Amino acid sequence: MQKIKLTWNISHLTPYSTPVTLSGQLFAADDLTANNGTVELLVCLHGGSCSSDYYHPNYLDSSYSFARYMTERGYLVLAIDTLGMGASSKPQPENQLTLEMIAAASDFATRQTAAGLLEGEWLQLPQHCTLRLSGLGHSMGGMLAVYQQGCFQTFERLIVAGWSNLPLELGDTDVASVQASLAAGGYIATDRQPMRGLFHLPDVPEQLIESDDQHAGMTPVTLALAALTPGSVTREAAAIGCPVMLLYGEVDVSPDPQREAAFYPLASHSTVTLIGRAAHMHNMASSRLQVWQAMDAWLQES
Repeated sequence: MQKIKLTWNISHLTPYSTPVTLSGQLFAADDLTANNGTVELLVCLHGGSCSSDYYHPNYLDSSYSFARYMTERGYLVLAIDTLGMGASSKPQPENQLTLEMIAAASDFATRQTAAGLLEGEWLQLPQHCTLRLSGLGHSMGGMLAVYQQGCFQTFERLIVAGWSNLPLELGDTDVASVQASLAAGGYIATDRQPMRGLFHLPDVPEQLIESDDQHAGMTPVTLALAALTPGSVTREAAAIGCPVMLLYGEVDVSPDPQREAAFYPLASHSTVTLIGRAAHMHNMASSRLQVWQAMDAWLQES
């Protein structure tokens, strides 16, 4: 598998006077093929306290790499570090960040990457192929993917994994307690301990959890507040017209997964998929292959 680190200057999309960049990782099989003349580009947005490494955690063994699994099946995978997180800029003051600015940055990076790929930059695509863009957002990244698609129609298909438009369930804590613990602004660390039961089932190895927690990153307060606010992206969800897959583990943030499809009334079709033996951190679950297989099957059928 090839891994290419990318950086985009997105200063023109922000009010900041200093340069602002977005970072990401592009993954591809060593030998690219097109299915019926089409190459699939799957753009992945991570959740709070995470980074693009959620889709390729090189500090864990390769069986936890979603990027490796999907590239072996012919996809190109673009994992983006959300603005304010991972290797992307963390501009100050943080409170000038908005959901629209963050979504616009991801949309820009996606379209620039697609254009570069078609022009032969980074990789040599099969001759005369077309690119089909699909989006995947996990947790807070699901919120951002919904906002991005509702505003910019970046993708032809959208997978929303572990995000709820209903008031969130947060394991051994609750929304009010988390809101009360937030700083007034800035970039904050997430205390994952109260969410251990939400993030992982008991069968997930303790050593894996500890390793992943050691790689946890900072989250903008702006995004944390938006994710904890019921209805933060319901307007954008209602504007989405492409096919939508909604995916949840048996322990996850939605109090009623079957009600989630109603928030996407214009979607050409919507599918709710529940995965057993998985908690909220799907890519760390013992049933992660089942999660990935379900996504792959849905993308192939949609």
